[in-house]
Amino acid sequence: MLTLENTAKAQRMRILAYLHTKPLDTLAARKELDVMHPAARVMELRKRGIGINTIWIDRESDCGKIHRIACYVLVGAAATAPTDTGRIGKETDKQQCITEVEI
Repeated sequence: MLTLENTAKAQRMRILAYLHTKPLDTLAARKELDVMHPAARVMELRKRGIGINTIWIDRESDCGKIHRIACYVLVGAAATAPTDTGRIGKETDKQQCITEVEI
């Protein structure tokens, strides 16, 4: 159930639901989940006891620039974390992230 509310709680719920299916990077959180500051929501989830790891990856933004961004992976989730080969180029791999708990 994707809620269109923009409260911090609703954003945490969207992030957690997504993390239960696959990893989530900063750009995807902003574009797909409408969470403009995913790091804050992830920190709040961690404070609630949810295990979320951060992996730093290189991704190309919509305007074509490479950025070092966070990719969040739910601890114990079945999804595979992305790998960062350290290559900076035009091609970027699309990955996503997952999680759940009382938010």
